[in-house]
Amino acid sequence: MSNVLRGVYHRFDPTVPPVPVMVDVSRSGREYPAEFRSMVPFTVLHDNVSMYVDDLWEAAPDYGATMLYASFPSFWIDANRNELDIDADLIDGEWPVPLQPTVSKRGLGLLKSKSRYGEPVHERKLTVEEVMERIKKYHRPYYAELKQNIDRMKSAFGFVYHLSCHCMSAVGAPTHPDPGKERPDFCLGDVNGTTSSREFIEFVQKTIQSLGYSCTINDPYSGGELNTRFGRPQDGIDSIMVEINKKLFMDVKTFKKKPEFARVQADVTKILAAITQHARQRIAKAG
Repeated sequence: MSNVLRGVYHRFDPTVPPVPVMVDVSRSGREYPAEFRSMVPFTVLHDNVSMYVDDLWEAAPDYGATMLYASFPSFWIDANRNELDIDADLIDGEWPVPLQPTVSKRGLGLLKSKSRYGEPVHERKLTVEEVMERIKKYHRPYYAELKQNIDRMKSAFGFVYHLSCHCMSAVGAPTHPDPGKERPDFCLGDVNGTTSSREFIEFVQKTIQSLGYSCTINDPYSGGELNTRFGRPQDGIDSIMVEINKKLFMDVKTFKKKPEFARVQADVTKILAAITQHARQRIAKAG
């Protein structure tokens, strides 16, 4: 069973008895709206997409998890950013409430003003009306759907494991927090210990390491708005970011899957199996 809001998201429901595991893929969307314009080559823009992350985690429903996939690209509007994280210099007009720019200062906010390597990407400033339309049509519906599912799981089971799933470049880009630095195979984030219990994030880290991968926590990324918005470990909702290094499964120049993709996908499925089994054991213990 699935649920679709055309151009915004696809939800894939469990095909076996469900567990409260929410797999959220917010930056792999490749359905560019017809209105999308940029003055840089498409390949430069597309490098920012978390390519194939939806494929890597596609077995989620077969293990009782629910997967929500944003079908719009993050360069249109970034689902992992706060809707007030906007660079005022990108807006034609005055925003109706005070903006709260953070990473938008580096061009990486709700509306990206720069490519991964620092090139300006917009032909012109965006009007307040244009940006509000994107927020109302794409950003808010994605959050509403995610919240509805997390709330439903919390009500039914008393706890939720939320995975915000992405992929990252092998080396830190100039606009990112670790320029020029080699990155691990996996990076987990819980916004520096605030959005997940230590037990859960360390369980996931050990599971990944047991498969032979290197895995850091909160380095180089600590998580984003999706984790901040939903993570409440004190209330039973553990939310972590999961970044997978692109070098493991794709050619970043051609955007094609490497032959190793199948092995990485199989290992991600093993991670899924471990997390969902962990959830089932917790349910059984509580019962």
